[in-house]
Amino acid sequence: MLDAWTELGRLPLTRLMFKRIGIKTPPQLLRAFRPWSDDLLHGKQVLMNAAGPYSADLKKALGAQKGLVTFVKDESLNVGESKGALTRIAAYQGTVFDSTAFQNVAELDQLFKFFQSHLKQLGFNHRVVILIKEWPGAAAPEARACARAVEGFVRSLAKELGAKGTVVNAVQVPEHPESAQRLAPIVSFLLSDHCTFVTGQILRLSTLAELAELPPLAGSLAGKRALVTGAAQGIGYAICRRLADEGVHVIGVDRPQNRQALRELASNVDGEALEADLSLESDLLSLVDRLQNSPAPLDILINNAGITRDRSLFAMEKAQWDSVLQINLKAPLQLTHQLLHRGLLANGGRVICLSSIVALAGNYGQTNYGTAKAGLIGLIEGLSTHLARQGISCNAVAPGFIETPMTAQIPFVAKQFARRLATLGQGGLPDDVAEMVCFLASPSSQGINGSVLRVCGGHILGS
Repeated sequence: MLDAWTELGRLPLTRLMFKRIGIKTPPQLLRAFRPWSDDLLHGKQVLMNAAGPYSADLKKALGAQKGLVTFVKDESLNVGESKGALTRIAAYQGTVFDSTAFQNVAELDQLFKFFQSHLKQLGFNHRVVILIKEWPGAAAPEARACARAVEGFVRSLAKELGAKGTVVNAVQVPEHPESAQRLAPIVSFLLSDHCTFVTGQILRLSTLAELAELPPLAGSLAGKRALVTGAAQGIGYAICRRLADEGVHVIGVDRPQNRQALRELASNVDGEALEADLSLESDLLSLVDRLQNSPAPLDILINNAGITRDRSLFAMEKAQWDSVLQINLKAPLQLTHQLLHRGLLANGGRVICLSSIVALAGNYGQTNYGTAKAGLIGLIEGLSTHLARQGISCNAVAPGFIETPMTAQIPFVAKQFARRLATLGQGGLPDDVAEMVCFLASPSSQGINGSVLRVCGGHILGS
């Protein structure tokens, strides 16, 4: 939940007061707060350029999710020509632009014409997805320049539109006969209200693993088994609850000190509670032994447990360095290795590690934390290649400032500053992270592998 100060800022009188002293009131974000459905887009009207190579396939896929797609054939259309035209454009909740055919700089003008004509008239909580061609290393320099240019456009447009709660993301599409099939569920998710706090991101479509059957998103996780570490509170708790909403059997792991909260979680989601102190190798191995006696292998592994011991490197004690590296990096590495070595993760499974924006941008006083969380990114990059032949995908999620009981203890001024480092002008919710984790755990995410997805509201720092 947002704190009382943020809620207070939404009142008309305090909104005016904040404006006068230079504090911008963040937009109200539209979130789903419900399980996936067969009509993921719920009648959303989506605007799309007609000339893109993937436009026809996407129109069909989005229509299957009950999205109402309108092709724009004249990119120079001036929506301000009449009040009626402006009203029609304002009714759209999503926009898809396919730039994968761009090969020369002159074609970038199409971006300017399309978005200046349409997007500036759109309302709050709009969703924009831009497709970018992934060119091989031997491609013409100008073609690669075009693709990079579109990436810059995406990041900058996200900054411009964040004040309206609008998110802008891109998918980098390789030349591959199965790209359209892998792409469709990802675009659908990015256009939905389940993807609210992700903006300014460039997702790379992966073709590492063979294309498996793509069931509808709704019900695709029913009956799966997931292990979630650090499950008793904060983001871990939200992940467990969200997975359970989709029919996953959740096995929550947390340290003995959180026994009561862990048991309550297991009761609430009709799952299992396993106590283990991941700083102790004996506890970790005991945990794997217990899992080996389970009736079925795991389908999903979520390495979420983490701690902070913040201090400048000059003042940091060795114990503070060791404890953070152990819990945040060594334990996930060892747990993942043990589960794979013993065959406890099923073919077609998912490995998801919770990294951090600190791994990408760095932060004062967090050399230990940044080191460990960046190490997790390297881990999933390495695993993704090795496990692709088993259909197992490995990804990392990097949250930004998320409103949790831990961040609630941050001093007021520092907290306001941290929130406004995001393009969306606010902190995210644990549910925002849980939504992305849950999607990555699904069969629909098989086009994402070896990636780092930032759930940070468009944080101004980091790669």
